[in-house]
Amino acid sequence: MKKLIIILVIMLSSYNAKADLGIGLIFGEPSGITLKSRSGGSNDFIFNLGLRNHYGGVRFDGIYTFNFPHVFNSRDFELYAGLGAVIAVGEGRSFFYDKNKNNYYDDDFNFGAKALLGLNFKPSKAFEIFVELGPLIGITNGVGANMEGAIGFRFYP
Repeated sequence: MKKLIIILVIMLSSYNAKADLGIGLIFGEPSGITLKSRSGGSNDFIFNLGLRNHYGGVRFDGIYTFNFPHVFNSRDFELYAGLGAVIAVGEGRSFFYDKNKNNYYDDDFNFGAKALLGLNFKPSKAFEIFVELGPLIGITNGVGANMEGAIGFRFYP
C-alpha cells in the first residue's frame, strides 16, 4: 500500500496548477474515482483509482492521453487515445482464467501497461461524459492481456 501512495503522490505532484482538474466516477474496469488534468492543449493526464477489480484489490491507473478534437467536426465530441501504467495491490484474478479452476492470486503488487481509445461528450465546459476501450497487458503474475471498457463522467469545478 505504501508503494501505491508514493506513486500517487509523485504523479499528482506533476499536476500543472494552470490546468483544469476534473473529478468524477468511472464504471467498468476499473470502477472508482477518476481525475483528469486538462492542459488546454492536445494532451491530458487521466488518473483512476478503483476498488475490487479483476487486476487487484486497489488499482491505480495513470494515463497520458493524446486528444483529437476535430475528428468529428463537432464542438461537443472529442476522440482521444492514451498510454499508461496500471498498479494494483491485493488479490486479483489471473489473466489466464479457467472457469473450472479459481485462478486467483494473492500477491501484494501487480504491474501492467494500458492503452486506450476513448470518446468524450462535452455538453458544457464544466462537465463531460466518456467511454473508453483498450487492452491491459499484465507484466506481473503471468504475462497476459485483457480488453477493458469503462464509462463515466467528470465535473470541472
